[in-house]
Order: sequence, then structure tokens, then C-alpha cells
Amino acid sequence: MEAQEFKMGKQLLKAALLHFEAVKAKAEANLEVYLFSSVGVGEHNDLVDEVVKLTKIITEADESIKYLKEKCN
Repeated sequence: MEAQEFKMGKQLLKAALLHFEAVKAKAEANLEVYLFSSVGVGEHNDLVDEVVKLTKIITEADESIKYLKEKCN
């Protein structure tokens, strides 16, 4: 029973890790669009606010990834 619980815990940590990696990748992709393409510019009035928002998402995801990796090892 204990080995099963350990395996389940590892699976939950891995799923959470994958979630934050996806969140980070999405925010980085959107940030690149804002910084290097004029495509997304027309949709937003306050580009600085969008860049700040995406930067916060990326750094928060990074912290979560770091924490989960420590817990997985």
C-alpha cells in the first residue's frame, strides 16, 4: 500500500510540474509575439502591462517548477 501511495504522489507532482512547464511555455510564446511581431500589438492598448503580466506568469511558473523539481528528487 505504501509503494502505491508513493507512486501516486510522484504522479501528482509530475502532473503539476508539466502544468507549470506548459504555463511557462505559453507565456513565453505570447511574450515573443509582443516583442518581435506586430501581430498581437493591435489587440492590446497597454503593451507594457501585457509584458509585465506575462513576465510575472513566467517567473511564478519558474519558481513553481523549481519547487516541484526539488520535491520530486
